[in-house]
Amino acid sequence: MEERFLQVVADSLEVEVDEISMETAYKEYEPWDSMAMLNLLMDLEDEFDVSIPIEKVAGVKTLADVFNIVNGK
Repeated sequence: MEERFLQVVADSLEVEVDEISMETAYKEYEPWDSMAMLNLLMDLEDEFDVSIPIEKVAGVKTLADVFNIVNGK
């Protein structure tokens, strides 16, 4: 699941998967800005057939946080 998640993120951010990890920090990683976050959320919702409430995204600091939201944690 984690590999698939990272691949979707890489595709969404238009970067190579080896450029990101679960520790990649939101807004500190240049390709991952607020607009990219919206696109990423839509891509993740489509890929994993989930609905991500925008209020859950407010506390996101890393990709691990997004992964946990996608997994319902």
